[in-house]
Amino acid sequence: PHHCIKLIVSRGVGGRGYTPPKTVNPTEIVSVHAIPSHYAKWQQAGICLKTSSIRLGLQPLLTGMKHLNRLEQVLIKSHPLPQGFDDWLVNDIEDNVIESSMANVFFIKGNRVITPSLAQCGVAGVMREQVMIALLEQNMNIECLPVGAERLIEFDSA
Repeated sequence: PHHCIKLIVSRGVGGRGYTPPKTVNPTEIVSVHAIPSHYAKWQQAGICLKTSSIRLGLQPLLTGMKHLNRLEQVLIKSHPLPQGFDDWLVNDIEDNVIESSMANVFFIKGNRVITPSLAQCGVAGVMREQVMIALLEQNMNIECLPVGAERLIEFDSA
């Protein structure tokens, strides 16, 4: 069976407040998890997304990074999905599509592939980069652009 590795690195234990200690002893946590069995079905059949009512705030200093302060994701995942939906589609506070609650998204329009700009918020996932590289190697046109939620109907597929 296939597995994935989760690696968490923090600056370690600190005192009160937000200022890090003068001497930092990083903490590393490594865990191994089986890849969920339903992922194979999702790869073949696709998934159904429901737009979350919780929006991502804009913070360009943290954009692209997956960090331990993803409280908006915790709130999003705390809401049960309606019957028939597999994940939440997440917009920012300006109503731009950013990602799903657990993955990056790509849209297809003709011979163009568009992935949302992560200039203000969102996580640049490891697989997002691999997909982009694979598309470029196939001479596909890929663009990172803001994707307003109202534009979703313009795309051939996602």
